[in-house]
Amino acid sequence: MPLERLIEQHRKSVRAARRDRDILTVTVDAVRELGFDRVALVQMLWFVRQERRYFCLDNYGEWHDIFIARQYYRRDPVPLASLRTNRCFAWNELGSILGRSRVHRPILDEAARHGLRRGITVPIGVPGEPSGSGSLATDASELPPRDYCRAAAWIVDEAFAEVRRIYGYPAAAGDDPPPLSPRRLECLRLAALGHSDAEIAQRMGVALSTVLTHMKYLRQTYAARSRTQLARIAQRHGLVGVDEIIP
Repeated sequence: MPLERLIEQHRKSVRAARRDRDILTVTVDAVRELGFDRVALVQMLWFVRQERRYFCLDNYGEWHDIFIARQYYRRDPVPLASLRTNRCFAWNELGSILGRSRVHRPILDEAARHGLRRGITVPIGVPGEPSGSGSLATDASELPPRDYCRAAAWIVDEAFAEVRRIYGYPAAAGDDPPPLSPRRLECLRLAALGHSDAEIAQRMGVALSTVLTHMKYLRQTYAARSRTQLARIAQRHGLVGVDEIIP
């Protein structure tokens, strides 16, 4: 099947899907035509907090269970590399992204014995959401041709977006809070940076009671029970960036 037709057919199928496993099945079928037979769509936070709002979908078989039981996610170079670059990368590029490490090699060798010999990964980062990635693997000695890899990366990116939809990402437009005044926005940013109410008052040159009023309004507006929750909600709505929360 021509690559453009394969991509378009997959796009229509995953956008019509109503279950995450259906998206995975359709994606596996599509990338098999490109030379890949293993797929993983993962939000990294799922490994440490296996809650229903996060997802980890793959057809890795036994390797999935081994990976979790031995906590390989803590030092596996593929998810680590996906946090350090914004572009699709082949697994043979891991050394240039992370540097050489004796810790990483045994995991890659063991994965290869379970059918994941060669692969590519698409890092996926959305402000306010857990970091994620889409990976494609094959047991072949070489990756498929470059144009096939590009098509596969496009397909896995589309699949990840539709799994996000199933899990309620992003926040519905109707949930947007009312606009904040410049002073309340400044207060929000300083709180997200970890400053106390007294420190915010000093930095803004206002009375402590004014800051307390601003913070009460912000908590009510965002239905936040804590300052940490307030910062995360504000980040999700694009009012505070990651570089402001983590300077």
